[in-house]
Amino acid sequence: MTDGEKDIAASADAAGWTIEEHSYHPAREPLGGTQYCIGNGYMGLRGSYEELGTKDVQGLFVAGVFHRRLRKQFCRADTFCRKQYIFDEEAMTTPEEICEIQNLPDPLFVQMQVHDRPFRLWDGELLEYRRRLDLRTGELVRTVRRDDGEGRITRFEFRRFCGMDRRHLIMQRICVTPENHDAVLAFRSGIDAGLNDTCEDTIHEEAEDGFTLRSTLPSTGVSVFQAVRHRILADGRPADPAWSRGERLRRHTASTRLEVAKGETVVLEKSCALYSSRDPDLDDPAEAAVELADRAAAEGYDAAFGSHAEAWRRLWRETDIRIENGPDDQRMIRFAIFHLIIASPHPDSSVSIAAKSLSGYGYGGCVFWDDDINLAPFYQWALPEYARSHHRYRTRMLDAAREYAQSEGREGARYPWQSSVSGHEHAPVSINCSRTQIHVVPDVAHSIFRYAATSGDREFLYRHGLEAAVESSRYMMQRLVRHEAEDRYEIHGVGGPDEYHPITNNNAYTNWTTAEVLLRTADALDALRAEDADRARELEARLQLRDGEPARWREAGQKMFRPVDETTGLIPQCDGFFDLQDDWERVGSDWGGPGAEYHRCKGIKQPDVILLLTLFPEQFERRHWVANWDYYERFILHGSSLSPSIHALAAAKIGLVQRARYYFRLAGSFDFEDYNNDSEAGIHIGNCGGLWQAAIYGFAGLELRGDTLYFDPHLPEEWGAISFRLHFRGQAVDAAVRSGGVEIRADESNPAPVRIGGFGRTDEVRAGETKELTGHAS
Repeated sequence: MTDGEKDIAASADAAGWTIEEHSYHPAREPLGGTQYCIGNGYMGLRGSYEELGTKDVQGLFVAGVFHRRLRKQFCRADTFCRKQYIFDEEAMTTPEEICEIQNLPDPLFVQMQVHDRPFRLWDGELLEYRRRLDLRTGELVRTVRRDDGEGRITRFEFRRFCGMDRRHLIMQRICVTPENHDAVLAFRSGIDAGLNDTCEDTIHEEAEDGFTLRSTLPSTGVSVFQAVRHRILADGRPADPAWSRGERLRRHTASTRLEVAKGETVVLEKSCALYSSRDPDLDDPAEAAVELADRAAAEGYDAAFGSHAEAWRRLWRETDIRIENGPDDQRMIRFAIFHLIIASPHPDSSVSIAAKSLSGYGYGGCVFWDDDINLAPFYQWALPEYARSHHRYRTRMLDAAREYAQSEGREGARYPWQSSVSGHEHAPVSINCSRTQIHVVPDVAHSIFRYAATSGDREFLYRHGLEAAVESSRYMMQRLVRHEAEDRYEIHGVGGPDEYHPITNNNAYTNWTTAEVLLRTADALDALRAEDADRARELEARLQLRDGEPARWREAGQKMFRPVDETTGLIPQCDGFFDLQDDWERVGSDWGGPGAEYHRCKGIKQPDVILLLTLFPEQFERRHWVANWDYYERFILHGSSLSPSIHALAAAKIGLVQRARYYFRLAGSFDFEDYNNDSEAGIHIGNCGGLWQAAIYGFAGLELRGDTLYFDPHLPEEWGAISFRLHFRGQAVDAAVRSGGVEIRADESNPAPVRIGGFGRTDEVRAGETKELTGHAS
């Protein structure tokens, strides 16, 4: 068993709610910072140790708090590959000002001394070490027993959580017990601002038991206020020691000393409240921080934890997936769901979920297309109000997407491959695929239509979403190439999700998603005209919709080149793909992995065609799934965290259950095995969303067929059942899926029946009813 497998192995908690480690090694600190990250959507707090200030381990990130910097773009065709295939670099948009997420001063900082000797994990003899993340409540607990080398044994317990009911609050508790000696104990606690040089920090307010730190980002003018308060308990009773203020190496602290009798437990409780000047509807963020920190300190850790845990209980009621007889798989899916919950900035729609969420600095806190394809389904089905916020982010960035299109001399809207709070392209020009993966444009519109279909939120579609779909359609129409002889439309010079083939013609994924968006946009406009003619006229006037424009979209969608070999069932990833070399020989040295001269090798970083099948399952027969799985799986290199989970989904749909479970477990352990050697920079949040899809779309076999929730399950032999809750057009259902049947219970508050299907049958389930469908999976 590898170290990663040991960390995620079943603990004493058989229900699969904890992630644990039982040994300490300093080399694992950066990776542990990611694995034991906690948060609440407003903020993410890495799993660093209170007593150790360590670069790349410590991290506090707040949604939307970014700094700006200038980055000189490198845009030269410096290799043979780029000289052969690169587009005109002089014509490329080359933004030099980018936004990167800010690592804020660390409020966890606490240094301790016992008998004037600092507490450090590597000093003396470590008798016991245990670190546990409770996924049920988002509480991180660390227990240490240590012999100082002179026979004096002291026990330390550290606890922390980021408030889920009050999302501006961090609570921290440290318990120290000298087990066999009387001790003199010293605490030096505060905020460590010394690990970044982009903040200007000043003390804004001082109190007897703490202070407020103001950190200002000169590049943006945003100020963050962190108010900390301390409380000491001795054997459960409040103590009132004297505190002294200090500052060294930009560590702003309050210090105290006290004597502790053998066997007595001293508790340091620390509350930290954080607000920023960008928080909406807030006149004085400093005052808000002080008020919350004071209130939390008066309540104490246990009381604050109680209301926080209740908020988590409500979230898990809507989102939990329960796997019968699969403890390791259970823990993996709950770990993924935990991170999906704490990644969402809802209700703030001015920001979205970064590729590393709020768990690390990777990718500068930027948003990619996997927000729309890998992450969105979880929120659409489990937390639809969160999904609305995420799609609203995309529509709020529409003006920036229009600017991007205009910079190319095109109309409509081009959503960037990599962006942040500004909505502008942040990807380096030197990454070839960053300028050719225009599939992000139809991805955004496709996800909006999927949200409207699952939620029934036509108000959002007509008020916000349809405008983005119209502008996306306009942009994609200008990327089409008319093939007169074949009476069809093509798309040239683009790449799909597979970054190892960035410049191709007729990428299947891009052609397919574009065609579907063009058709659905035209249909949505027709539906709006039928439902609300006045509103349709207002939208058409505001967008200056031209006569016949939707009809041209419909024609282009219908005539889009979407080749399928009906003899073999194969879909070519792009023109000429089947003629490429099969082997992995590295024939170039450019960025992009094996077969770096892209058009010569079939090595795939992540799936294009397989992902396409999962987006539009209703359009393909089983033979298409099987043929393309058999062909493309041979060439997948899993160079992206987005790859294994989609393969798990597809394998389960086909009925290759053990292969699906292999990929499910690969995806589930991705950040524990550090599969891509970059997990220390943050959680691969897109992988978490893909794992949810593998469980629900793959093993449980959920498909939305019109207005029917249809199930075609293929469960691993080890699993007895998989149970979960879905939200569908304002109604909630609880599903329990087994290999030979599905049981659906409709929530008692549902206003209308829900149509369900499976095993060749359909039925309706009304409020409070339970219906069962049984049979054999297809």
